[in-house]
Amino acid sequence: MVLRRFWEPLLMGRQLLLWLVIGSLTGGLVGVVVTYFLKLLFWSINATSSWPLWAFGLALPGGGLITGLLIYYGAPDAAGHGTEAVIRAVHQHAGKINWKVAPIKAIATITTIAAGGAAGKEGPSAQIGAAVASAVADLLRFSAQQRQKIVICGIGAGFAAVFGTPVAGAVLGIEVLAMGDLWYEMLLPSFAAAVMAYEVAHGLGLTWTYARAAEFLPFSLGLFGRLVVLGIASGLAAYLLVLMMEGLHHGMDSLREKRRWWPPIFPVLAGILLFLLFVVVGRAPGGLSLGLLNQALSGHTVGDFMWWWKIVFVAITLGLGMSGGIITPLFVIGATLGSALSGPLGLPLADGAAIGMMAVTAAGANAPIAAIFMGMEIFGSRLGPDFLIAAVPAFIMIGNHSVYPSQRVRLQKSPWVPISIGVALEDTPDHPLPPPWIRRRQKHTSADSQRPPASMS
Repeated sequence: MVLRRFWEPLLMGRQLLLWLVIGSLTGGLVGVVVTYFLKLLFWSINATSSWPLWAFGLALPGGGLITGLLIYYGAPDAAGHGTEAVIRAVHQHAGKINWKVAPIKAIATITTIAAGGAAGKEGPSAQIGAAVASAVADLLRFSAQQRQKIVICGIGAGFAAVFGTPVAGAVLGIEVLAMGDLWYEMLLPSFAAAVMAYEVAHGLGLTWTYARAAEFLPFSLGLFGRLVVLGIASGLAAYLLVLMMEGLHHGMDSLREKRRWWPPIFPVLAGILLFLLFVVVGRAPGGLSLGLLNQALSGHTVGDFMWWWKIVFVAITLGLGMSGGIITPLFVIGATLGSALSGPLGLPLADGAAIGMMAVTAAGANAPIAAIFMGMEIFGSRLGPDFLIAAVPAFIMIGNHSVYPSQRVRLQKSPWVPISIGVALEDTPDHPLPPPWIRRRQKHTSADSQRPPASMS
């Protein structure tokens, strides 16, 4: 017992030092690769930004075809927003990543976004981070458990480098793995990887610019209620996005299996639909929509229904097989929704946009803790309580759904909506739910049947 008390802190220190070194090494490598991917992406976006509208009539279907061919013949895991494929690899294959996925995902995403597809830049960054970490595990001959850990470090490092938020990136890389769970053992190595990736990316010239919310919101009961309403609306908006993406994806699968449609044709169809929307709505909801995001966060009006159009653009882009991330679209949807609701809720436009941005992210990714940390890293700690008040209702309102269907279920959000624990969201049986008034009546009937009979005396 005495020897154990002596050796225990030394062994714990050894574990601490080991994962600080391994996590930092992994994060540094991820930071380098993600930085040059992002520089290439932004260069391609700048190259196409001045194109006339008619040019996108060729670029969107053409980019869709290139994306479809790359994914179908090169790496099917590069389809969609991609992070769910990494989550699936962590849970099912101990983090083993096909090295071909990262470059194909990067090229397919650049082709999608530069042509005007509505997607984000973080999906490829997470896949690049996971692939680099998996290669490090091969080089160091890690066990399956060690490989799993280092790949999680790579995911967090990718998020940190792409958003410029090392703390939130580290937490997000862990929190997206399971709904309602946080792998505490991974906090230290993931933080080490995320911080190193952030520092390397910054040192290589990568910058992150967000408009800052300008006003402090003094707490009151009225403010609490208004933020809860904003959180509920944010959760429902994220839910709508997931349902539209799932519907398009299932329709695509049905046509491919029953009608034998050639899979690369679906991204072409997405490009055609997006161009028609460009003609009707304009180009603002296409691509990364960073201008739209910064306009909302700066306190300028963006239109009452821009959040809806962004949902439609993103659902078509990713639901029909084009490539890119999903967190940046969640940012834009949340910021534009928050801006649209700020007037009716009596909130400053900039603060409403910032809070909506983090609430929709918390709901869509089932990652409220990471969303709160990210909000504080981007906008400052003064809005931390406001992010919390809005993020939790949003997380509840999306229910048992996520933009990452491969997330494992660790939490039952409501006893009225049962779900199997320990399986992926995409594998949970979809039991029909009776209307709430029927459920209440059944509950009361069951309680009455269990009540002991009245005394006859």
